[in-house]
Amino acid sequence: MKKFALALAVGSMLLTPQIATAQDSTERVVTVMHAAPGKYRELVDFLVETDRIRTEASLAPRQIYRHHNGANWDFLVVEAPLVADEDDRMEAAAKKLGIKPNPGTFRNLVMDHEDTVVGGPTTAAAILAEMNQ
Repeated sequence: MKKFALALAVGSMLLTPQIATAQDSTERVVTVMHAAPGKYRELVDFLVETDRIRTEASLAPRQIYRHHNGANWDFLVVEAPLVADEDDRMEAAAKKLGIKPNPGTFRNLVMDHEDTVVGGPTTAAAILAEMNQ
């Protein structure tokens, strides 16, 4: 994966395998982020910039959830895994917007993060039916 993608796509281009086999996949990448001390606003700015790039690249918007109460995370981002050409489309979109890649940006803005790939939404009955096949 290109260094550019590592810097700009947060959850969908961090550490998990991100190339989907089909664009209509029900898999989603979920990234939980905990802002580094004093970097909350900068992380929000980074998320906005990434969304601008995604919009310019004609990619589906991400769902971003903001923490209100409970555990120590700040943002939860849900998005479809990238398909093969989307990395190139994001790079071209960033260039068109005049946004230069900075591979270390995300790591400087978060204290920690966790990525996971999930499938759904579904129901318990559907999972049981799948298990019984």
